[in-house]
Amino acid sequence: MKYQHAKRSIMEDKKSFVYIFVDILNAALIIINTVMMFLQGLRIPNFVVCLLSAFIYYLTRKNIPESIIFILSYPLSWLLLIPTKTQEIEDFFNVPIPPEITVKIEDEIMNALPVKTLLLIGRPSEKKLLTKTIVTYVTKGIDIEKNMNYLRALLKDPHMDVALYASQALEDIENYFETNISKTKQDNSITSCLHIYNYLRTRIPKGVIEEQLKELLLNKLKFTTDRVQIYYEMMYYLKGDLNILIDGFRKTKNQELLKKYLIENLRKGNYSQVHTAYRNNGLKNLG
Repeated sequence: MKYQHAKRSIMEDKKSFVYIFVDILNAALIIINTVMMFLQGLRIPNFVVCLLSAFIYYLTRKNIPESIIFILSYPLSWLLLIPTKTQEIEDFFNVPIPPEITVKIEDEIMNALPVKTLLLIGRPSEKKLLTKTIVTYVTKGIDIEKNMNYLRALLKDPHMDVALYASQALEDIENYFETNISKTKQDNSITSCLHIYNYLRTRIPKGVIEEQLKELLLNKLKFTTDRVQIYYEMMYYLKGDLNILIDGFRKTKNQELLKKYLIENLRKGNYSQVHTAYRNNGLKNLG
């Protein structure tokens, strides 16, 4: 078993190296094509090279929406080739940000079927193990919306014991966030804000409680720094104004905020705004 995991890890490292190498070549292709457009003007071969770069990007990402963004944002598409990763950082005012989360996934989950398939045909024992993993992920802020959807599906499982495990998992998540929110109620740190934000994302709070938590979060954010990415994500969640994301990108230069802004506009059908954002905001703020 250890040999299989080691072999799989080596293969993943090699695959990752190949993708990085392809991204570097793709970025060089974009730069060369851009230089040629400036020197010789826009020609048909430039469009061909643009489509070729987009095709290469799709092969490495297998993501159609991001590939569309890649084309619309050309020649600033190289931004999407920059690897982004949640890091442990300290902002300008020395406000600590929670460190990168490392979650150890049990071997049983690693060897299990894909989650969506497991929900349909998985054994009860696998589903019960999955509820525990979901609790870990949600309380750590990992893919909260997706994992809560999985958990709600498990609540409707025909096996009574699976549904009971899912019900207990839901209660554990609720208790975790309510306990931490209560402990940090007088604290205006980013960590305190994250507890409220992540709890709201679970969609467990409803009605008056949800509104009170949103108001509490908004009040706390007034006393926290605006020089970190998560501040703008929380403000966007509360107010729903896409300009908050682009303002956050201008201030923090964080690529994730720009990506989120573009994807949200794409989801809403604002294609012209996606193109304008890259040409006007992206170019102006990356010098």
